Amino acid sequence: MFALALMMACGIDAVFVDELDPLYPDRSAGVTVTSGLSAARGTIAGVHIMVTGLAIDEPLRMIATSIDGVSAPSWYRLLDVPVEENTGPESRTERWDKAENEFVIRDAPFQVYEVLEPIQSPLALDDSKVALRVEWHVSPVAAPGVHLLSVTIGGGVDMVTLPLALHVYEAVVPPISKQTLAYTNWFSPANIATYHDLVPWSEPHWAMLRRYADMMARGRQNMFWLRWSDVFTERDGEWTLDQDRLQRYVALFTDAGLYWIEGAPIAGRPGGDWSSPVLELKLGHMPLTGEVGSALFARQCSQIQQAIVSNGWQDRWVQHIADEPTDVNAEDYCVAAEMVRRHLPGVPILEATMSQAVVGCVDAWCPQVQAWQANQAFFDGRQAAGEDVWVYTCLRPGGPWLNRLLDQERLRPVYFGWAAAKNGWNGYLHWGLNHWKADPFTHSVVDHPAMPGTNNRLPAGDTHVLYPGNDEPWSGLRFEAHRIGLEDRALLGQLRPMDAAAIIDRVYRAADEYETDVRAYRQAKHELLQAVSASGNTPTQIQVLGFPGCPMTPIMNERVQSAAFRSAAIELVDLSKLPVDDQLLRWPAPTVLVDGVDLFGLPPAATPAMACRIYPAGMPTVGAIRAAFEGRSEK
Repeated sequence: MFALALMMACGIDAVFVDELDPLYPDRSAGVTVTSGLSAARGTIAGVHIMVTGLAIDEPLRMIATSIDGVSAPSWYRLLDVPVEENTGPESRTERWDKAENEFVIRDAPFQVYEVLEPIQSPLALDDSKVALRVEWHVSPVAAPGVHLLSVTIGGGVDMVTLPLALHVYEAVVPPISKQTLAYTNWFSPANIATYHDLVPWSEPHWAMLRRYADMMARGRQNMFWLRWSDVFTERDGEWTLDQDRLQRYVALFTDAGLYWIEGAPIAGRPGGDWSSPVLELKLGHMPLTGEVGSALFARQCSQIQQAIVSNGWQDRWVQHIADEPTDVNAEDYCVAAEMVRRHLPGVPILEATMSQAVVGCVDAWCPQVQAWQANQAFFDGRQAAGEDVWVYTCLRPGGPWLNRLLDQERLRPVYFGWAAAKNGWNGYLHWGLNHWKADPFTHSVVDHPAMPGTNNRLPAGDTHVLYPGNDEPWSGLRFEAHRIGLEDRALLGQLRPMDAAAIIDRVYRAADEYETDVRAYRQAKHELLQAVSASGNTPTQIQVLGFPGCPMTPIMNERVQSAAFRSAAIELVDLSKLPVDDQLLRWPAPTVLVDGVDLFGLPPAATPAMACRIYPAGMPTVGAIRAAFEGRSEK
């Protein structure tokens, strides 16, 4: 599988490179070359191509074949970004730790390919060398087997053709849903507006926000955060919830396929003072647990609670109180937690924290990955008590630890999925989807906002994993690597624990001990795909058919997510994006198909056409949908 795939014609050199190998503009030696791809159904099969010897006066032409059940190929140019300083051995950058970090892929400064710029053929060139990516979306119903593809690249009459074998396995990765591993990247709607030159909350801003939501869904993010400041307005010291904006915001991400609503922190340290024992309300800037602050907070909560109940979000909403509570403010935090539980009953509290002083005050713990490993017995005890345990990364950890920074192996983001399977992690959180503090194409290492102009620098890429492209977000290779790891997590979960553990241990042993050779990972992935394919544990395929103009589509999707059994693979299908002759258009919206059959027995129409569906007894309830699922499983 890892045989050389190199072709030459009239001076043009082209080589396939494994998508998980770092690539640099100034060298390509040492990369993992390949002539084959392996993919589970329901995933993306991608490969990179290093091309040199091109004539810049000729546009580059790219042609790739496709097969039934696999999408037409998508092409990207890989853009390089700088790594100005190396990550520190403990935290931030080496200048903070004042020590060298031996666990980096290359000494800074250097450039590394990172950004996926969507392109089409022909492509105008400004260099004789280009790094490309071509990918195919493999349908959940694609035919298993080895399929022979080819990629042709060149300019003018000088073209090279590279053969490529795509092995599609029986295994299926379910789409994101309530049941898939919880995953959130905190994002900035304000940055989306600023970097795309849009008026906040204008119609173009909403449209761009949807493009970002679609990108999050591509990366298997199934949770979206909601900052109260984005949906509340203040007048004369009172804060009023904008119900229309809140509903539109939730509907936008729900339509993109994300399920969990994550209330952002509602309090913080006054002035960023880490020595303060009290928390300050973000909307109102007064002590949260004081008499005035608690009354104000109660009025804000009552509006949120009303929205949760009236929109049926009770089983979707989780809430932060204050990011990273410590022993210093733990007492005040626990008072605030009691207030949240009183005013938002049933809403779980999720928090990024390492403080054991907040036991009983959080429902889902989210320590940094190195803190989890150092205190595994404690966090195992919290899980045994019925609480969830996530992990997060930020400007730390550095050194050999799992993180997803630009000077680290692309395998590290992948292994978050393997670690979650091995350790029973319930989710992953990162603060930086698009919190750019400078142009991310030219600056990857930036000052810590709290201490500008000092040695306190955020490591390369910590603020972001996406990039502001031309009228759309552009993905980054670290974001894609994290997606691959989450796909692997979904596959590992389909095996018996002992069988999954045997495969995991081949490449991943601890958050600071794992294989860095891409070939070793590929061999383990091959074993995983084989094992899942042979297990017969292919998830039940559930498709919710709808389109954005159908008001019942998001309601049906929410109810299906609530009613479905954990082993189901739930896919929200936008009928408006399908070809006019697609057979799924033979059902009106909203329809629920289970393994291709209507859940409520409606036969397909004779010809494909967009149509709305009227249920004689009204939209099926969660109970009716669950009963229909159970009735099918008994047959």
